[in-house]
Amino acid sequence: MNIKRLAFWIIFVVILGLIVWGLSVAMNKPAASSSLGAPAPVTAEDHVTGPANASVTLIEYGDFQCPACGLYAPIVERLIASSTSLRVVFRHFPLPQHANAMITSEAAEAAAMQGKFWDMYRLIYANQAEWENLPDAHAVLDGYAQQIGLDMTKFKADIDSSEAKAAVIADLNEGESLGIDQTPTFFVNGKAILNPPGYEAFKAIIDSAAR
Repeated sequence: MNIKRLAFWIIFVVILGLIVWGLSVAMNKPAASSSLGAPAPVTAEDHVTGPANASVTLIEYGDFQCPACGLYAPIVERLIASSTSLRVVFRHFPLPQHANAMITSEAAEAAAMQGKFWDMYRLIYANQAEWENLPDAHAVLDGYAQQIGLDMTKFKADIDSSEAKAAVIADLNEGESLGIDQTPTFFVNGKAILNPPGYEAFKAIIDSAAR
């Protein structure tokens, strides 16, 4: 066996060993959700859609600029539409690396002050690519506010208000106290779940909890 071939096999064995080690670590690493605390009870301050007496409560800690949250948003919408035993709660968890996460959360809070949180929530997620890289998203968010029929004078005052910011920070602080460090993070009836790989898997979790 020549030196080149020997070197090849040595490198191959080392790389194979690293792959096996990496897989072993990944498989034995505890799920992040297992170490999370239980979310605070749902109150009148929360943004809730669905029947108050629903047997299943799904709480999401989300970031409007998070790509994964954007992908899950239509799945959550399908769950809402397909189940009469589900209520959904959204709590803000804007990540520091997302420059427009805070302002979009504040826009949703400003819309909530006029009873239109979920309308704004849907527009923000549906148009994530339109605003995510803007240096200033105010104009785009003003457009969404107009689309859902908000009082624009009030909205423009509320989006930058201390009240809107405080509401977002309260959710963020609560999420951090639970150990959340990524979005979206979902809880079903108070128990953290691993993010399901699609609508059917998510629905199975909701249906199981309903039973």
